[in-house]
Amino acid sequence: MDLQKYDHDPDFIFHKSWWPDVGYIQKGLDHETKEEIERLVSFNDMKEVLIGPAWIRMSARSIDSSGKRKYMYREGLRLVFRVEKNGAITYLSFLSETKKDVDSWIQRIHTHSIPAYVTDLDLHDAKREDFDFHYESIIRQPLHEAGLDFPERVDMKNEEFAPPQWKPDSFYKRKEREEARSKARMKKVRLVVFIGTFLVALFWIPHWSLDDDMNVMFLMLGILALLFPTYLHNAWKPFQSLLDTVMIGAALFGGLMTANLYTPITAAYYSTTWTTLLTFAVFHNGAFFLSRFWNKRDIRPSQKR
Repeated sequence: MDLQKYDHDPDFIFHKSWWPDVGYIQKGLDHETKEEIERLVSFNDMKEVLIGPAWIRMSARSIDSSGKRKYMYREGLRLVFRVEKNGAITYLSFLSETKKDVDSWIQRIHTHSIPAYVTDLDLHDAKREDFDFHYESIIRQPLHEAGLDFPERVDMKNEEFAPPQWKPDSFYKRKEREEARSKARMKKVRLVVFIGTFLVALFWIPHWSLDDDMNVMFLMLGILALLFPTYLHNAWKPFQSLLDTVMIGAALFGGLMTANLYTPITAAYYSTTWTTLLTFAVFHNGAFFLSRFWNKRDIRPSQKR
């Protein structure tokens, strides 16, 4: 049966898994001891299963009735097994994308008398910690009452037809942590760019041939190549590129003025550097705003539970 495992236990190095008649078996290595082990979760320990939509975003887009570009999604189902063993509660989460597979699993669930529930909330982006802390908050109905509507064939739909996403408090806190880590990495990149640009202005620009445009091109492309990936993250303010332009200007002219301590810097070099900065600003800010436009996401409805 084609169930795809979602997230694995961080203390367990997963190798493979299978579903014999007794339950679910994982084979892998213990993270600390590196010993190979097999772990069985029997059907008797599976106290209930929650089935909810899992809409998988594709790279393709379509035009909706209002003329806006919308992402296309492939429909899937997420099966979340609530496991109670030795007084501890854990959750096993899987993805299924075919009607045949879903029907087989529902039959197996009934065979082992596992209570089954369904929810209308999209569970695709939920993680283990979300279920650990907020599973009980998910509004659900018994499967035999609500039924299960799943297409006969794999199909893609426009995001305007997508169900609301389940986003508990832990979801937002996790996103905040990821955002903070990403911004911290990007700040380090900016520090490297500033120091590198200062050193270029200190040791390289004073020895430029003012008639050679390749030096200017090489410098601009190098800085853009380092800064542009940081703009693929949505956390930055709209004026971030302007601040970065000022940063590059300060590094360039700061480096040149410092270079003047060991070699004479003529006005022509300052003029060339100013022209370089202006040219860089045009491409740099243009790339920034294009990246913001590219990264702009139409926010799907969510339901915080």
